[in-house]
Amino acid sequence: MDAAIDLELFGLSPEPAVYDGLGGRRVDFAGAAALVLDTKADAPLDPFLDMQAMLLEMTKELRERFQRFQSQKALAEQDAAGAEDEAARKLAQSDAKAAIEAVSLIVRTLEKIDSLQRTLISERTEAEAARGEPEDEAALVAEFDHLVETRVMERLNAAREDWRREAGIGGDAAARMESGP
Repeated sequence: MDAAIDLELFGLSPEPAVYDGLGGRRVDFAGAAALVLDTKADAPLDPFLDMQAMLLEMTKELRERFQRFQSQKALAEQDAAGAEDEAARKLAQSDAKAAIEAVSLIVRTLEKIDSLQRTLISERTEAEAARGEPEDEAALVAEFDHLVETRVMERLNAAREDWRREAGIGGDAAARMESGP
């Protein structure tokens, strides 16, 4: 049996692919689907922000489910109170109990998410402090320059005083030297 496979059916080309930004192959795709690089699997640019976004999305989804289960619990309690026979009342009570359990599970999950968010923020703050932010770096450079300038002036003044003592300059003579000729 001779099985020939037409690769073009799958959008594949028998020639080796060379990525050129699809510049040279645009003509091949006229009127057909173009091959596009799938970027969903790319590494995230900032894992902290991606994790934060995921946790926020989970929080939003859980909040919606929390509200839904609370309303189901309230409806089940109303049904239990208004039930005419014992079987309907027990069914409504079991629905209310299931809703209460779901709500408590959601609350525990939200607490875990909150804990994770706090941990992420704490780790991010520690990492930024260890790395040193540009503003901190600029402030450190300015403080260092100020300290160097202060130390140079102290040494210069000390050297001037030593020179005056060695030269025997003092009193009115020193004042005339500082004011100029």
